Amino acid sequence: MHGAVYSEQAQCHDCYKCVRGCPVKAIRVTVGHATVMPERCIACGACVAACPSGAKVVRNDTALAVQLLESRARVVVSLAPSFVSEFEGIEPGQLIAAIRRLGFHGVSETALGAQQVSAWIAQELDGGTGRMMFSTACPVAVDLVQKYHPELVPHLSPVHSPLLAHAELLRVHLGPDIAVVFVGPCIAKKLEAEAHPGLLGAVLTFEDLRAWFDRAGINPARLTPGAEDRFLLQPAAEGALYPVEGGMAEATRLNMRGSNTRFMTLSGLGQIQDALEDLPQPRERNIFLELLACEGGCVCGPKVSRREAVASRMKVLDYVQEDPKACPRRPEAPVASHYLPNPLVETAFAEEEITQILERIGKRSAEDELNCGACGYDSCRELARAILDGRAEGRMCVSNMRNLAQKKANALLRTLPFGVVILGQELEVIECNEEFVRLMGEDAWLVHETQPDLAGAHLEKFLSFTDYFQRVLDSGEEIIRESIPCGERTLSVTIFTVEAHRVIGALLLDVTETDQRQQQVIEKAQQVIQNMLANVQDIAFSLGRNAAKSEGILNSIIEEFAVRERPGGPNA
Repeated sequence: MHGAVYSEQAQCHDCYKCVRGCPVKAIRVTVGHATVMPERCIACGACVAACPSGAKVVRNDTALAVQLLESRARVVVSLAPSFVSEFEGIEPGQLIAAIRRLGFHGVSETALGAQQVSAWIAQELDGGTGRMMFSTACPVAVDLVQKYHPELVPHLSPVHSPLLAHAELLRVHLGPDIAVVFVGPCIAKKLEAEAHPGLLGAVLTFEDLRAWFDRAGINPARLTPGAEDRFLLQPAAEGALYPVEGGMAEATRLNMRGSNTRFMTLSGLGQIQDALEDLPQPRERNIFLELLACEGGCVCGPKVSRREAVASRMKVLDYVQEDPKACPRRPEAPVASHYLPNPLVETAFAEEEITQILERIGKRSAEDELNCGACGYDSCRELARAILDGRAEGRMCVSNMRNLAQKKANALLRTLPFGVVILGQELEVIECNEEFVRLMGEDAWLVHETQPDLAGAHLEKFLSFTDYFQRVLDSGEEIIRESIPCGERTLSVTIFTVEAHRVIGALLLDVTETDQRQQQVIEKAQQVIQNMLANVQDIAFSLGRNAAKSEGILNSIIEEFAVRERPGGPNA
């Protein structure tokens, strides 16, 4: 088991969005990767919804459900009442038929367990006064109280959740040998299954069930249900109100004889946390707080396919068939429970330790503590405590990392031997170094005194060849080491794209002296070449004259020999 939610580290990359989204900061960041801490997690699913790369994954128990089907004769699905808004256009009989085709013995409504819970709470509150009670229908809210407000655990109603109450009810009516698999929109129910393996065999989300249907080639909308495709035991009545805000309160009121209890619904973890910090004291009446971790109720749970609070609520209300004659009910199954505090052991850190961490992340004064929340924590001091606790790291402070990067960039810019400038869409200066200011001349220095780094100044005030920059901005084609005349100087210019058609950068180097030296070398080389050519010509002339003399001598010798060899010559 990974816990209800785990991280795929290969998909997790330095965004800290899950830390920002987690209401209890149950995330540990190590080397830029965020992992869920099961001991702190309340399985609300906020990190799953927040993660942009899908790195936070809800554990899939389908394989466990398949094992139950293979090993047990009767496996029953406890179907969450929010199925009404989830499977739009599909009749209950069709959905039951599809689930039974997967191999399940039958399907029963979790709302039957909700009716057992309402009946038990109504009995507890009727007649008494001055009692504060929290609902325990939402396992996320229960976990929140146990871990983060352990002093309030005595206010948790000592009764099972509707799911566990339903499992008990099914065992009473169908026998203790059955296995129960829950299907619904809730992630935290997986933790309930871990804590109560004798009652719950596995927990599937609506998403898991849809994927299973797809693999099995089952389309519920195309099925024609038979007479046996109906809910086990009986259809639910007022218990089907539970997935909407105030639904539990209304179902409980229907089971009460008196009116000595004031019901209030808190929907959303933010609202719950605020309320638990400042609770009223009950006096003449009881106070019952219906705690729902998901804003809008279970119909807007973490694993519903659509979050349409009003439309989903209407579908549930239209489905509910109240039976006034059945109320007030009496519990038919053992639904009483007991909750214990499970407080987190928080380490207390000395002020000196916190100060040292703050200084390490660039917070050397109160003004440096921006409390921007980019790291995921509400304040710089909370981040410092998380770093000391091993749940966070210094580089999560975006402002400090930006300052460090800026300092490194500034140091690099200062030491470069050429001018550097970054320009925006209008060829306005975003940033530059002092060498660039120097290259631009006296006017640039005057502007630099009032506008550090010439920020916001337009390039045309200092340079005459802005068309080169505009060309790169428009086309994206870079210019590499092109020599461009600039007044009496020559600049070697490289212009490159930083962000296509939006931001460009340039490197400028004064190569005037270099060009002059090169020209002098060229002129001297030309003189040498000319001298060499003259010498070659002289040599060639001399060689030609000498060659002519030699030719005359050789010809005279040939003629002399030729006369001697002829008949009648001197040697005849």
